[in-house]
Amino acid sequence: MDKDHLKNVLLVFPSSLQVNWKTKMKSVVSKKLQLSNIKVNKITFEEACIAFEVTDVVEAAAIIGRMFGIGKVAVAKCVSNRFTDVVTTVVKTGKQIMLPGEKFFIRVEKSSKAKISYIGKDIELASSGSLVAELSTIAAKPAKNEYEASKIILSYIGKHSAYVCIQIDTALGGMLPGSQKDKVMCGIHNLLSCLSCMMAIKCGFIPDFLIMYTNEDDLKENSKLFGRIMSKMSIRKYEIRLVHIDLPVKCNDNLKLMLQEGVYARILTLLPGKRGLVMPLNAAIHPLWFVESTMRKIASTGKMLWMPLMLLTDSMFYDAKNVGLEDKIMSINNLITKKMAFKKNEYERYERTIDTLSKAAVKNMKTISLKVGPNYLHDIIDSI
Repeated sequence: MDKDHLKNVLLVFPSSLQVNWKTKMKSVVSKKLQLSNIKVNKITFEEACIAFEVTDVVEAAAIIGRMFGIGKVAVAKCVSNRFTDVVTTVVKTGKQIMLPGEKFFIRVEKSSKAKISYIGKDIELASSGSLVAELSTIAAKPAKNEYEASKIILSYIGKHSAYVCIQIDTALGGMLPGSQKDKVMCGIHNLLSCLSCMMAIKCGFIPDFLIMYTNEDDLKENSKLFGRIMSKMSIRKYEIRLVHIDLPVKCNDNLKLMLQEGVYARILTLLPGKRGLVMPLNAAIHPLWFVESTMRKIASTGKMLWMPLMLLTDSMFYDAKNVGLEDKIMSINNLITKKMAFKKNEYERYERTIDTLSKAAVKNMKTISLKVGPNYLHDIIDSI
C-alpha cells in the first residue's frame, strides 16, 4: 500500500435534494470551515460526495454535520482504489473501531467512473472473512444486515481513490441555505418561531431576521435561539431587526402567547415590501380560526405567507431534534398539550391593543449589523 496515499479526509455527501449542487456545496462548506479557522488543503469531487483534506478532520466533520443541505458526513481513510489496498484498509479500520461482542456490516458503494476490475461484493466478502479472523479474540461477528449491525464500515470507491469510513454521521439534510434565491422574513420570539425559521432555511430560503422581545431576559433567550440558527449557516455578517413589544403588566401565559402571535403577525403586515413571511402557526397548537384569520390578513397585504410547521404533529419532535433543538423538545410538548385556549371573542377584544402595540414596535424598531463570533449575544444586548 502507498503510505503517502493513506490519509484521513472529510467526506461530504449532499442531501438527496442537492445532488446537482456540488460546486455550490464546495463553496459553502469551504467558507464554513474558513470561518471556523480550519484550513482546506485539497478538494476532490467524486460522483456521490466531495472529499476535503483539512487540518482538523474530526472538528470539520462536527461543524459540517450541523449544516443544511448535507446528507451525511464521514471521517474516512483515503487510499488507492486497488483491491488489496481497500481490503487491507477495511480490515484495519474494523480492528480500530470494533468493540467486544459487537456486530459489523461492511458496505461498499462504487462510482460509475471508477476504473476497477472488481465489484463491491468482492471487497465485502474478502474483508469480512479477514476481519472475522482478526476479531475472533473479542467475539465480534458479521451482521446479516445493516439493521442488526452495531457498526457499519462504509467504503466508497471513487474514480482514482477509495475512502474507508472510520466514522459516519447523519447531517441535517434539506437544501443549502439560499438555494431558492428568495428572501423571507423570519421572526424569532419563541421556540416554535425558531423551529419555523430553521425549516424555512432548510427549504432553501434566505432568512431576513427579526427578533421580537418583551424584556431583557426575553431578548437573551430569543438571541440564543437566533444563535442556534446562525451556527448552521456560512454567513459572516447578519443584519437583524430588534423589536420590543410592551405587553400589559397583568398578562398570564396564555394571554401573552395570544398577544405575541397577534402582534408578530401584525408587525409582518406593517413592514414595507412584498417579500414572503414565515409564520410559526401549527394546527395542533393554534386555534383554526386564528390560523384562518392570520392567513386572510397577511394575504390582503399582497405578501406571500409560508407556514413550515402548519401540518406537523409528532414529527415536530423529530424535526426539532434534527435541527439541534433536542434540549427544547419538552417545551414544544408543553405547548401541544396545553394548546392555545383563548377564544375568538377574547382575541377580538384585544385587536385594538394588538394594533397599538404593533405600530409602536415598528416605530421603535432597531436594525443592527452583526458579525459572526462568540460575542454575538453581547453585541445584541449592548445594542439596546
